[in-house]
Amino acid sequence: MADSTEANESLVKKEPELPVKDPIVSRSTSGIMLLCALLLTFSLAWSLYDEAFGQRPWKGMQQQFVSRYSKYLRSIKSQSGETEAKVKENPEYQTLDEEAKAASEKVKADIAEIDRKVAQTQEELDAVTEPFQNQRGKLTVINYNVEMASGGAKEKYRQQAQQKMSELVEVDLPAADGSGKKTTQKMNYVQLEKRFNDARDQKARLLGEKADLLKEPTELAKKRDDYLKHHMTGLGPTQIDGLLRKMEQFDYSILPHQISVNEFNIVDRCEVCHAGIREPLDLRPEDLAPDGPGKKPDSFARAFVSHPNKEILQIHTPDRFGCASCHWGNGRATTSDEKGHGRHKFWLWPMFEKENTEAGCQQCHAKDRVTQGADTLNLGRDLFSQRGCVGCHRYEGFDHETDSLSATRQSISQLEDQITGNQKQIR
Repeated sequence: MADSTEANESLVKKEPELPVKDPIVSRSTSGIMLLCALLLTFSLAWSLYDEAFGQRPWKGMQQQFVSRYSKYLRSIKSQSGETEAKVKENPEYQTLDEEAKAASEKVKADIAEIDRKVAQTQEELDAVTEPFQNQRGKLTVINYNVEMASGGAKEKYRQQAQQKMSELVEVDLPAADGSGKKTTQKMNYVQLEKRFNDARDQKARLLGEKADLLKEPTELAKKRDDYLKHHMTGLGPTQIDGLLRKMEQFDYSILPHQISVNEFNIVDRCEVCHAGIREPLDLRPEDLAPDGPGKKPDSFARAFVSHPNKEILQIHTPDRFGCASCHWGNGRATTSDEKGHGRHKFWLWPMFEKENTEAGCQQCHAKDRVTQGADTLNLGRDLFSQRGCVGCHRYEGFDHETDSLSATRQSISQLEDQITGNQKQIR
């Protein structure tokens, strides 16, 4: 019996007391985990850097523009103030100023009285509006139920409407003497509606009277301001202060400076970097030099200048046409000037060179004999005609009068042939 037990035990495969060498158990993975953690940290740091700086180089350009433009505005503010002071010393301006002040002083007391009445009326209107609107809303629901119901239910809703019309609502009305005290009155719907309409009509009447009184002072003040505007060279101190405040609140992002024209599927971000294109001042490179106005300009200063032809901007406003539609280039790219200007090897429409800018006009104005603002293009058309190029080289749309005449002659010849053929058939 013991021998058979021993034989059975010898047939059973015994597991070794020590486990087989396992790389997970026998070797530490802390080094691998540390390496992976470092790689993840590096990837995160690189992603954050690329998101904040690598893919947004225009932020640095915008900061340069704000700094340089603000410095330029401060430099011309004192000069602008001196110019404005000289204009205001002009006898003609002083006469206009005195007339405007006299007209304003003449109606000052009446305007103050109207403002007091308007404020008092507005208090009454505020007190009546909420209870009146609440009652009107409830009545609207009941009247809707009257229209939708039938039989006995209709009469039931009519009675509810009558009850709601006669229901008294407490309203805290301001005192008529303007003391600020309030008196509580109970009103039904008809009284609320009348009080609301009367207060609203009274406010409109008072504001109309105020507008009539201010008409003459406003016209004289506008005449004075127009005189100052037309005799000022450049912007005044107030306007410059407004531009400085705009620079202090400058939004360093794409969206406020992006042009989107959904009608033509245009998205242009050119003004994200070229931030000075539509500024009211005529900005030159030397105005925005890194060392201060009047110093040697750099590439940034040349990028921040105003558009060279403000009249063209008024005719072809960027908000409607964008920028790349005329100048070409990739108006959506912002990661580099190479991509934005379309100089990348994968972009088919690189931006026109400075000397060839007017080529963009030819895209839409090919049939115009004269294109406003395109002097070089017009000169080329003149040479094309004067040198006789049009005799051999047909230019579609350039000489449309000749094309129309040729087409008319051809039609006449065809009609004559048709008449001759008809006469032969008659004979």
